[in-house]
Amino acid sequence: MVEKLRSALRIVRSQLLLKAAAFALLLFWAKISGFSALSIFFFFLISVLLYFGGRVHSTAETLRSFIVLLFVSLFGVDMLNHFQFLIPAIVAFSFIFYIILGIKELAFARRPKWNYAKNILLSYLIFLTYFLSNRYDWFFGKYFLVFFGIVLLVTEWLFWLEKDFLKRRRVIALVISFLSLQLLWAVSLLPLGFINSATLMTVFVYIMLDFCKHHFRGTISKELIWKHFLVLCFSFAVIFAFTNWKI
Repeated sequence: MVEKLRSALRIVRSQLLLKAAAFALLLFWAKISGFSALSIFFFFLISVLLYFGGRVHSTAETLRSFIVLLFVSLFGVDMLNHFQFLIPAIVAFSFIFYIILGIKELAFARRPKWNYAKNILLSYLIFLTYFLSNRYDWFFGKYFLVFFGIVLLVTEWLFWLEKDFLKRRRVIALVISFLSLQLLWAVSLLPLGFINSATLMTVFVYIMLDFCKHHFRGTISKELIWKHFLVLCFSFAVIFAFTNWKI
Protein backbone atom coordinates (compact mmCIF):
# COMPACT_ATOMS: atom_id res chain seq x y z
CA MET A 1 0.00 0.00 0.00
CA VAL A 2 2.80 2.37 0.96
CA GLU A 3 4.65 1.53 -2.25
CA LYS A 4 1.52 2.27 -4.30
CA LEU A 5 1.14 5.67 -2.62
CA ARG A 6 4.79 6.52 -3.28
CA SER A 7 4.41 5.47 -6.89
CA ALA A 8 1.28 7.62 -7.26
CA LEU A 9 3.10 10.60 -5.72
CA ARG A 10 6.02 10.16 -8.12
CA ILE A 11 3.60 10.21 -11.05
CA VAL A 12 1.86 13.34 -9.74
CA ARG A 13 5.18 15.13 -9.17
CA SER A 14 6.34 14.17 -12.66
CA GLN A 15 3.17 15.70 -14.07
CA LEU A 16 3.78 18.84 -12.04
CA LEU A 17 7.32 19.08 -13.41
CA LEU A 18 5.93 18.89 -16.95
CA LYS A 19 3.46 21.67 -16.14
CA ALA A 20 6.25 23.80 -14.67
CA ALA A 21 8.33 23.19 -17.82
CA ALA A 22 5.35 24.27 -19.96
CA PHE A 23 5.05 27.43 -17.82
CA ALA A 24 8.76 28.14 -18.42
CA LEU A 25 8.36 27.69 -22.17
CA LEU A 26 5.38 30.05 -22.21
CA LEU A 27 7.41 32.71 -20.40
CA PHE A 28 10.32 32.25 -22.79
CA TRP A 29 7.99 32.48 -25.82
CA ALA A 30 6.44 35.68 -24.45
CA LYS A 31 9.93 37.16 -24.07
CA ILE A 32 11.31 36.27 -27.51
CA SER A 33 8.08 37.38 -29.19
CA GLY A 34 8.42 40.83 -27.64
CA PHE A 35 5.36 40.25 -25.45
CA SER A 36 2.98 40.24 -28.36
CA ALA A 37 -0.74 40.17 -27.60
CA LEU A 38 -0.96 36.58 -28.87
CA SER A 39 1.85 35.27 -26.66
CA ILE A 40 0.47 37.00 -23.56
CA PHE A 41 -3.03 35.67 -24.30
CA PHE A 42 -1.76 32.10 -24.59
CA PHE A 43 0.46 32.58 -21.52
CA PHE A 44 -2.57 33.44 -19.39
CA LEU A 45 -4.87 30.90 -21.03
CA ILE A 46 -2.57 27.88 -20.82
CA SER A 47 -1.30 28.82 -17.35
CA VAL A 48 -4.89 28.93 -16.07
CA LEU A 49 -5.63 25.57 -17.71
CA LEU A 50 -2.48 24.09 -16.15
CA TYR A 51 -3.43 25.46 -12.74
CA PHE A 52 -7.05 24.28 -12.70
CA GLY A 53 -6.32 20.99 -14.49
CA GLY A 54 -5.45 17.80 -12.63
CA ARG A 55 -6.39 17.08 -9.06
CA VAL A 56 -7.95 20.07 -7.34
CA HIS A 57 -7.86 20.01 -3.54
CA SER A 58 -8.61 23.65 -2.79
CA THR A 59 -7.90 26.45 -5.24
CA ALA A 60 -8.61 29.02 -2.50
CA GLU A 61 -5.38 28.05 -0.72
CA THR A 62 -3.08 29.07 -3.58
CA LEU A 63 -5.16 31.06 -6.08
CA ARG A 64 -3.93 34.46 -4.92
CA SER A 65 -0.31 33.34 -5.15
CA PHE A 66 -0.97 32.06 -8.64
CA ILE A 67 -2.41 35.41 -9.73
CA VAL A 68 0.56 37.29 -8.24
CA LEU A 69 2.98 34.87 -9.94
CA LEU A 70 1.42 35.42 -13.38
CA PHE A 71 1.96 39.16 -13.28
CA VAL A 72 5.29 39.33 -11.46
CA SER A 73 6.79 36.71 -13.79
CA LEU A 74 5.76 38.71 -16.88
CA PHE A 75 7.09 41.98 -15.46
CA GLY A 76 10.27 40.32 -14.22
CA VAL A 77 11.09 38.56 -17.50
CA ASP A 78 10.28 41.71 -19.47
CA MET A 79 13.03 43.65 -17.69
CA LEU A 80 15.78 41.08 -18.29
CA ASN A 81 17.65 41.22 -21.58
CA HIS A 82 20.77 39.20 -20.83
CA PHE A 83 20.51 35.46 -21.40
CA GLN A 84 22.55 34.59 -18.30
CA PHE A 85 19.96 36.37 -16.11
CA LEU A 86 16.86 35.51 -18.12
CA ILE A 87 17.13 31.72 -17.82
CA PRO A 88 17.66 31.65 -14.01
CA ALA A 89 14.69 34.03 -13.61
CA ILE A 90 12.43 31.79 -15.71
CA VAL A 91 13.59 28.74 -13.74
CA ALA A 92 12.82 30.56 -10.45
CA PHE A 93 9.31 31.55 -11.57
CA SER A 94 8.64 28.02 -12.85
CA PHE A 95 9.85 26.53 -9.57
CA ILE A 96 7.34 28.66 -7.66
CA PHE A 97 4.65 27.53 -10.08
CA TYR A 98 5.67 23.93 -9.32
CA ILE A 99 5.35 24.59 -5.56
CA ILE A 100 1.92 26.21 -6.01
CA LEU A 101 0.68 23.21 -7.98
CA GLY A 102 2.22 20.77 -5.50
CA ILE A 103 0.46 22.46 -2.58
CA LYS A 104 -2.85 22.54 -4.43
CA GLU A 105 -2.69 18.91 -5.56
CA LEU A 106 -1.43 17.51 -2.22
CA ALA A 107 1.87 16.37 -3.72
CA PHE A 108 3.91 17.51 -0.70
CA ALA A 109 3.92 15.92 2.73
CA ARG A 110 4.52 19.15 4.67
CA ARG A 111 2.28 21.58 2.84
CA PRO A 112 2.41 24.44 5.43
CA LYS A 113 6.22 24.55 5.25
CA TRP A 114 6.18 24.48 1.45
CA ASN A 115 3.57 27.25 1.56
CA TYR A 116 5.81 29.32 3.84
CA ALA A 117 8.78 28.85 1.52
CA LYS A 118 6.63 29.75 -1.49
CA ASN A 119 5.42 32.96 0.16
CA ILE A 120 8.93 34.05 1.12
CA LEU A 121 10.25 33.39 -2.41
CA LEU A 122 7.31 35.14 -4.05
CA SER A 123 7.64 38.15 -1.73
CA TYR A 124 11.32 38.37 -2.57
CA LEU A 125 10.65 38.22 -6.31
CA ILE A 126 7.98 40.94 -6.04
CA PHE A 127 10.42 43.31 -4.34
CA LEU A 128 13.32 42.25 -6.57
CA THR A 129 11.25 43.04 -9.68
CA TYR A 130 10.24 46.40 -8.25
CA PHE A 131 13.75 47.50 -7.29
CA LEU A 132 15.22 46.14 -10.52
CA SER A 133 12.84 48.25 -12.59
CA ASN A 134 13.22 51.94 -13.31
CA ARG A 135 11.01 53.05 -10.45
CA TYR A 136 10.69 56.60 -11.77
CA ASP A 137 8.82 55.45 -14.88
CA TRP A 138 5.16 54.89 -14.05
CA PHE A 139 6.10 55.31 -10.38
CA PHE A 140 2.62 55.33 -8.87
CA GLY A 141 1.43 52.49 -11.09
CA LYS A 142 4.28 50.21 -10.01
CA TYR A 143 3.94 51.38 -6.40
CA PHE A 144 0.29 50.37 -6.17
CA LEU A 145 0.80 47.15 -8.16
CA VAL A 146 3.23 46.10 -5.44
CA PHE A 147 0.63 47.08 -2.85
CA PHE A 148 -2.10 44.93 -4.42
CA GLY A 149 0.35 42.06 -4.87
CA ILE A 150 1.25 42.17 -1.18
CA VAL A 151 -2.46 42.41 -0.24
CA LEU A 152 -3.21 39.22 -2.20
CA LEU A 153 -0.18 37.39 -0.84
CA VAL A 154 -0.72 38.41 2.79
CA THR A 155 -4.46 37.61 2.60
CA GLU A 156 -3.64 34.10 1.41
CA TRP A 157 -0.90 33.73 4.01
CA LEU A 158 -3.32 34.68 6.82
CA PHE A 159 -5.88 32.23 5.39
CA TRP A 160 -3.40 29.46 6.14
CA LEU A 161 -2.65 30.76 9.63
CA GLU A 162 -6.24 31.34 10.72
CA LYS A 163 -9.36 29.96 9.02
CA ASP A 164 -11.78 31.98 11.15
CA PHE A 165 -12.07 35.73 11.82
CA LEU A 166 -12.41 36.75 8.17
CA LYS A 167 -12.88 40.47 8.93
CA ARG A 168 -9.85 40.50 11.22
CA ARG A 169 -7.75 38.82 8.52
CA ARG A 170 -8.78 41.44 5.98
CA VAL A 171 -7.96 44.33 8.32
CA ILE A 172 -4.56 42.84 9.24
CA ALA A 173 -3.78 42.18 5.56
CA LEU A 174 -4.50 45.83 4.70
CA VAL A 175 -2.45 47.08 7.66
CA ILE A 176 0.57 44.90 6.78
CA SER A 177 0.33 45.86 3.11
CA PHE A 178 0.11 49.56 3.99
CA LEU A 179 3.14 49.30 6.31
CA SER A 180 5.00 47.39 3.61
CA LEU A 181 4.26 50.21 1.18
CA GLN A 182 5.66 52.80 3.59
CA LEU A 183 8.76 50.69 4.19
CA LEU A 184 9.12 50.23 0.42
CA TRP A 185 9.21 53.99 -0.03
CA ALA A 186 11.77 54.39 2.80
CA VAL A 187 14.04 51.59 1.52
CA SER A 188 13.85 53.06 -1.99
CA LEU A 189 15.63 56.16 -0.68
CA LEU A 190 18.64 54.16 0.52
CA PRO A 191 21.49 53.34 -1.89
CA LEU A 192 21.39 49.63 -1.08
CA GLY A 193 21.13 48.15 -4.57
CA PHE A 194 18.20 46.09 -5.81
CA ILE A 195 19.28 42.77 -4.21
CA ASN A 196 19.89 44.23 -0.74
CA SER A 197 16.72 46.34 -0.91
CA ALA A 198 14.59 43.33 -1.87
CA THR A 199 16.20 41.24 0.89
CA LEU A 200 15.52 43.90 3.52
CA MET A 201 11.89 44.25 2.45
CA THR A 202 11.41 40.48 2.57
CA VAL A 203 12.79 40.40 6.12
CA PHE A 204 10.34 43.13 7.14
CA VAL A 205 7.38 41.24 5.65
CA TYR A 206 8.50 37.94 7.22
CA ILE A 207 8.73 39.52 10.70
CA MET A 208 5.31 41.16 10.42
CA LEU A 209 3.66 37.93 9.28
CA ASP A 210 5.41 35.87 11.95
CA PHE A 211 4.04 38.27 14.56
CA CYS A 212 0.58 37.74 13.04
CA LYS A 213 0.98 33.97 13.29
CA HIS A 214 1.84 34.18 16.98
CA HIS A 215 -0.92 36.76 17.51
CA PHE A 216 -3.56 34.33 16.23
CA ARG A 217 -2.08 31.52 18.34
CA GLY A 218 -1.71 33.70 21.43
CA THR A 219 2.01 32.96 21.71
CA ILE A 220 3.58 36.42 21.50
CA SER A 221 6.32 36.62 24.12
CA LYS A 222 9.40 38.62 25.07
CA GLU A 223 11.57 35.86 23.60
CA LEU A 224 9.78 36.22 20.24
CA ILE A 225 10.25 40.00 20.25
CA TRP A 226 13.94 39.66 21.07
CA LYS A 227 14.37 36.99 18.39
CA HIS A 228 12.90 39.21 15.69
CA PHE A 229 14.84 42.20 16.95
CA LEU A 230 18.08 40.23 16.62
CA VAL A 231 17.07 38.96 13.16
CA LEU A 232 16.40 42.53 12.04
CA CYS A 233 19.70 43.81 13.49
CA PHE A 234 21.64 40.97 11.89
CA SER A 235 19.94 41.64 8.54
CA PHE A 236 20.79 45.34 8.74
CA ALA A 237 24.40 44.56 9.63
CA VAL A 238 24.89 42.09 6.77
CA ILE A 239 23.09 44.21 4.16
CA PHE A 240 24.85 47.42 5.12
CA ALA A 241 28.22 45.64 5.19
CA PHE A 242 27.75 44.53 1.58
CA THR A 243 26.45 47.88 0.36
CA ASN A 244 28.52 50.31 -1.65
CA TRP A 245 27.77 53.66 0.01
CA LYS A 246 29.39 55.77 -2.67
CA ILE A 247 26.70 58.02 -4.16
